[in-house]
Amino acid sequence: MVNCYIVQWFHLPAGRQVVKKQQLNNEAMKQLNLAMEKLFSIKKYIPHIVLLVIILFNFYLYRIEFKVLSDPNDNTFHYALIDDAKNVWKEVWSGKLSPIYLLDSWNERWAEGFSLSFYYSHLPEAAISFLSFFVPISTFKLFVIVRTLLLILLPVSFFLGARILGFSSGFGLIFAFLSQAIFTDGLYGLDSPSFLWRGWGLFSQLLAVFFLPLAFAYGIDYLKNKKNLGKALIFNFLLAQAHFGMFYLLLFTYPIFWIFSLDQWREMGKKVLTFLFLLMISLAYFIFPFFLTSQYRNFSLWDPIWKFNSWGLNQIIIWLTNGDLFDFNRFPFLTIFVIGGMFWGLVSRNKLNRYLVAIFGLYFIMFIGSDILGPLVNFIPGLGEYHLHRVIMMVQFTGLLIASGWLFNIIQILWHYLSSPRRRESSRLGSSLLRGNDIGSLFLLILTVVLGLYSVYLIEKPVINYVKDNNAWIERSNIDYQKNFNDYQAIISNMKKLPVARVYAGRPGNWGRNFKIGDTQVYMALAQDGFPTIGFLPESWSPNSDTEQFFDEENPKHYDLYNVGYLVLPIDKTPPQFAKLIVKKGKFGLYKIDSEGWFTLGKSSLEVITKKTSLINIAHLWLYSPMFANKDYPTIALNNESLTFVNRIIKMKGLNNYEDNKNIWKENPLLVEQEKLTVSIINKTEGKNQKGYYANFQLKNQCNNCILILKQTFHPNWKIYINGEKKIAFPIFPFYIGVPLNKPGNYKIEAIYQPSILKNFLLFFSVFFFIFIFKKFINKV
Repeated sequence: MVNCYIVQWFHLPAGRQVVKKQQLNNEAMKQLNLAMEKLFSIKKYIPHIVLLVIILFNFYLYRIEFKVLSDPNDNTFHYALIDDAKNVWKEVWSGKLSPIYLLDSWNERWAEGFSLSFYYSHLPEAAISFLSFFVPISTFKLFVIVRTLLLILLPVSFFLGARILGFSSGFGLIFAFLSQAIFTDGLYGLDSPSFLWRGWGLFSQLLAVFFLPLAFAYGIDYLKNKKNLGKALIFNFLLAQAHFGMFYLLLFTYPIFWIFSLDQWREMGKKVLTFLFLLMISLAYFIFPFFLTSQYRNFSLWDPIWKFNSWGLNQIIIWLTNGDLFDFNRFPFLTIFVIGGMFWGLVSRNKLNRYLVAIFGLYFIMFIGSDILGPLVNFIPGLGEYHLHRVIMMVQFTGLLIASGWLFNIIQILWHYLSSPRRRESSRLGSSLLRGNDIGSLFLLILTVVLGLYSVYLIEKPVINYVKDNNAWIERSNIDYQKNFNDYQAIISNMKKLPVARVYAGRPGNWGRNFKIGDTQVYMALAQDGFPTIGFLPESWSPNSDTEQFFDEENPKHYDLYNVGYLVLPIDKTPPQFAKLIVKKGKFGLYKIDSEGWFTLGKSSLEVITKKTSLINIAHLWLYSPMFANKDYPTIALNNESLTFVNRIIKMKGLNNYEDNKNIWKENPLLVEQEKLTVSIINKTEGKNQKGYYANFQLKNQCNNCILILKQTFHPNWKIYINGEKKIAFPIFPFYIGVPLNKPGNYKIEAIYQPSILKNFLLFFSVFFFIFIFKKFINKV
């Protein structure tokens, strides 16, 4: 239409051109105004359109993740938990197990077994495994799809969180974009290296990051406006189920909000305490057993010290000033926004902005770790055993919030500057844009947009490059996986036909690191596929974790100690002399090792009173002592228990000393004369069922100080029945289950893992409590 008027203007007499020019300008103005009206009519949809663009970009970026066939990272651990939960579902539906086992069951794939669901998130795994029964794809494929969709849709959660907090759509878009653009060198934070195939594969953290903005936003919304209490409880509960550690950190934010509301401290205090009380009730079944039985959850001395103590002031300041906490390998855009946002928030009149800066400062101090916190770490329940380096998640989350606030404020200032006073007086943006003296503003606007888009490109560039490498490695791994898949399946098919025993396929510190199917180490693949393994620890909470590292693959007694019945080796590796070949397929060799099985007879002449953190060195000495050679298993007393059948008692004073500062390396309490154990059990048969293990055997002679040993990690939830009578069990070295067994006779043994009575009680209490509250609320309405 505008072009039509321009053509007509050139064919008019000079006298009429002036008039026609004015008509042309007026008509052009009308056309532009109509266009602007249409633009403003869809203005409310622009944030959603931009958010959709971010999601589509994520989908394109991470599309190859859907093709993953095997994982080289923590996702093998999470899939194994899903597979375990699926097995429990099958037993529940067949009537052999209670549904409570989904919340508290025994996992024996690593570290001689551990009650992982007792201490670790369990509902996400139970939910995915439940869904797998109703979809026409494999459980692994479902897991891959779920985690990839979570990563793609993560900006949606951040956008909604910002809107719930009361921020504008523009703020929400910036927050959503920054959540996708943050990038570090694998520091276990919110960025994609924490979640992708090439990265750490932190599925539970990814799920928690998805719920974090919603949990925080609804929590603050309730405290500010006294609304959405139900949603606040639900999303905080889901956050805790995804990653209890992140939920634990988030709890610090709610009392701090109280400090920022001293003008109404009584009302705010009531809301904060009510909210925290209801959260504790909803999670009581998990929280109280978690802390009350913490002595049976290992504090590993093999883990790098920075996991618990974090990185220290010097290193973190270096990372911050270099931009590595938010902007690895690029210009520190986000870092500048975070630091600027911190100062802007401090002087802001908005109480919420000052509050966000305060919690950012709190998390930054916690992230520095023991350098700053010192002994205070041990005074806060659970924090002394928390991996403080993971606080980076909350540093980045709150950092992105204050960065988004400052960046949005800058954009608003620029917009008002570019909108001159005359433009603000005009009701039409288009009318001012076409005025000659506004060309400078138009040019500045265009320049700002171009620079903004170029900045987005620079921000995304390292993320895109990382994902390109990730995609190439996935394709390469898939080719190798498919090449060796049939041979690997032949090996595990053979093992499934054999009696259950642990499997050794190397460890990260030896040849096992390079023994792979695809890019997945075989020891990881075997555990993922349901076999109890030794040598690899995706978690170190089992009290057997640390001592297991002293396993000697050339010592047949160590194979017997850990009931390692099978070896899977590369075909070019020479097996131990006592290994017997079962089958070779492709690059895999399967061997049999003779072992006494899950149950064995030993004796116990020594009781060691110790803390869980003082056990590893004395246990290491035991493995190479005459006591071990003679099957003398010291008992372990974590709660100062006194056992009457032992001959000696020592009390550890730290890792290396006992009694009156005697040193175990100089005065080894295990180097004592040993009376040879001559008694044994005969005619033994044993097996495994849904709830545990069983055995039948005969003890021919009287046996003083003798104990029956089950080669599973001790936990109070194990119940041992001998000829139908429940017996008191106790932990013995390395951290197995022992029960006294002295008299000759025929024995029927049942070892059953039973979910915690306390956990059951608290679960039902919580359910009935919230039913009561809900009914009371309905009646009130």
